[in-house]
This record gives sequence, C-alpha cells and structure tokens, in this order.
Amino acid sequence: MADLTTTTSTPFWLAEMSSSELEEQLTADPYGLYARLRRDHPIVRVPQMGDVWFVTRYDDVKQVGSDRSFHGASDLAHMTLFEEGNVLSAEGEPHREQRAFIDPQLRKRKVATYIDDLVRPYARKLLEDLRPAGRADIVTEYLEPVSVRSLGDLLGLESVDSPTLQRWFHGLSQALVNKSIDENGELVNKAAFEHAEGVKEEIRATVGPIIDRVTATPDESSMSHWVHDATNGNPRTADQLWPTLYVVLLGAMQEPGHGAANTLLGLFQNPDQLEQVRGDRSLLPQAIEEGLRWIAPIGIFTRRATEPTVVAGEPIAVGDIVFCSMGSANRDESRWTDPDRFDIARPPQPHLAFSAGAHTCAGSHFGKAVEEIALDELFDAFPDLRQDEEQAESLQGWFFRAVRGLPVRW
Repeated sequence: MADLTTTTSTPFWLAEMSSSELEEQLTADPYGLYARLRRDHPIVRVPQMGDVWFVTRYDDVKQVGSDRSFHGASDLAHMTLFEEGNVLSAEGEPHREQRAFIDPQLRKRKVATYIDDLVRPYARKLLEDLRPAGRADIVTEYLEPVSVRSLGDLLGLESVDSPTLQRWFHGLSQALVNKSIDENGELVNKAAFEHAEGVKEEIRATVGPIIDRVTATPDESSMSHWVHDATNGNPRTADQLWPTLYVVLLGAMQEPGHGAANTLLGLFQNPDQLEQVRGDRSLLPQAIEEGLRWIAPIGIFTRRATEPTVVAGEPIAVGDIVFCSMGSANRDESRWTDPDRFDIARPPQPHLAFSAGAHTCAGSHFGKAVEEIALDELFDAFPDLRQDEEQAESLQGWFFRAVRGLPVRW
C-alpha cells in the first residue's frame, strides 16, 4: 500500500489501517468512524479501496449526487459484478432509456394501484404459518421473504421460489461489499466474486426462459415492460437486460426487508414509540422514514467526476471515483439533533437513503410501501410481538447495513 500518511487528503490514523482492519471496523459499526470523519475530514482519500474519495457530510453527499460534474459510476467491485451497461453507471441517453422502462411501474400513484394485492396475501400466509412456533427470526423468516416475493412477482418471476430469490441477493451482496484493493489494483476477496459468478449463471439459466416467454407473448409484468417499452418494435434482448437485472435482484430485493427490519429494531429499542405505532398505524410511514434515516440499508452510492471540481474544499480531478456515504450523511449533526437516536417524532425533512439527483432510487415508493404493509400485517398478527431477550440481534455492514437477524416472540 502506498504511504499516504503525510498527505492532507488521508489522515495518518486512516492511512495506517490495513484493508482488513478498515473493513472490520466499518462492518461492525461504522458510525464512530463516520462521526470522526464528518468532524475532522469530511472528504478523504481511502487508499485501501483503490484510492477513492469518501464523502461523509449531508450537504457534500447531496452535492456530489446532484452536481452535473459527476456521473453515475461503477467502482471495480460494481463493474466486476454488474458489468457494463448497468443502470448505476449509465449516464445521458442510455440512463434515460433504462429509467424509461424501469420507472413507470414504480411511480407512487402506480404503486398504490397494485401494492396491497401484491403484498398482503403472501405476508398473511407467512405469518399464519409462523404462528404456531411462537417465535422466529423475523428477518430471515418473514421480512426478507416478503421483500423478495413482492418484487419477484412484480417482475414476473412467480415461478422462482422465495428462498432462491433470497439466496441470489445474498450471493450478489457478499461480493459487492468487498471494496479492498491489493497493491496490484485487484480485488482482495476473489472467492466472493467467484461465488457471485455462479449465482449469475443460475439467474441467467432461470430467468432467460422467462424473458423468452414475455418477448414472444407480452404480459403486464415489469419484465415484459423492460423487454418491450419504447423499443419501436425491436424488443430488448436478455443480454441487454442482465446488467441492470443483477442490480435490481440485489438492491431492490433486499432493501424493503432490511429497511423494515431496521425500523422494527428502532421500535423495539424504544418501547414507548413501539406502543404508539401499534395503536396508531398512521404513524408507520414516519417510523419507516426514521428507520431509513437511522440505518440506511444501502449505505453508499458511487459517482465519477467528469470535470475538475471541488468538494468540501478538496480538488477533485476528472475520473476520480467518489463514495458518498448515505449512512453517514443521514446522521449529520448539522442537520439532525442527536442523530444516533431513533425518534419517530422528529420534524420531517428529507434524508438521503435513496441517493440523490438523476440516480435517485426508482424503487423508493415501492420499497416503503412494501415495508409499511409488512409491518402493519406483523403487528396485526402478533399484538404482543416482542424482541427475544434470550437471543441477540445481528446488525452489521456499512456498504449495506441492516439487521440480518432479529429473534422475536409472540
């Protein structure tokens, strides 16, 4: 690793950390490091991740997300996993084309027309099946399955069972979170990417026939819209869709379930707020927004500078990659009082859990609607739901941060 201990853009204490030490600290609990960076080094170079810039304050993260000096980008892990042409790195007309077939089914008014019928029956069935046990890991046995089933059915993947969809997004996720780069500029954890390649092969083998079917016989599934919308009679091929489909099968599959889990943990840790929400479900939307702010399930978005610019006083060169920490920005002390505390009574104001600018997440309305229904049905089914004090929750991650396991009783 290059010696950056004397540069102004990388503080000594950060430069001297090994890649594994930095990853371990961020994965266990990134918020102490984020607070230190916001206070003393709001933008830093991180040599352990390929010398990317890391931005942590709310205003700076929003600037990079919205400024035309920056385009969508893929770091080495993104590009290795998702490949060229994915919606996260596309810009200009290619990006507009992709959003034109992704967005319509996910707009707020459109979501409201189908979301109950899509989500509630499956949520109720899962809860009824769980009832006799009296306990469960509510993340792996309920919130993740509801999340993947909802999006899977919307896409037209009804024939793919929920455990398979869960396994797919976990397999892809385990690769993408690995950002450490060795002295040769190569990704350190090659095994995770080799495993992800196997997952992608399975996705292509499973979803390819579905794409073939909707190509020949269009239907109302989102996959059919992806194939046919705005094509002037020349349907998109599976090869054109794979890069963005990998993105969706990872990020959009996991966000609603993990967002709901983060909100539920916040409520469990604040019993008075839990009782308020149980008694008045109209509070669920603001509880969900606070959960997304408190622990952003997707913690980072990536941009590339396309012209020289300045962020937080640091000159950014053309081609520089910037990691924007939504997880840090959403706990910026200059914007929220006592930001590490979960509080559904906070005055409402925008957070950055869904990125910013042209690449703002298309699925934000869908994801929040799935979360609301999943939690509403959970509280209805188990009025005495409580965290299992005999087993600890599992909370980890920084690129993706979420409650991975949450034992409960009823």
